[in-house]
Amino acid sequence: MSRSDLADMLERFIGDRPGLTDWEWDDFVSTRAEPELESYRQRLAQVYPPDGLPVIRQIIRELRTNAQNQ
Repeated sequence: MSRSDLADMLERFIGDRPGLTDWEWDDFVSTRAEPELESYRQRLAQVYPPDGLPVIRQIIRELRTNAQNQ
């Protein structure tokens, strides 16, 4: 999974894009991620909408910025 793929999944999760599979969120937050995504996974495992929406949106922005800079 790339940073862009993770950003896409998060957008689906919070409803900005359709198509999140039933277990996609749980699979990501409960299984150790690739080294470049692990810090995001750890942060996301601590939040859940609706209270976590600002954090999730911030992570999406970070992922998009970091993906563009590579």
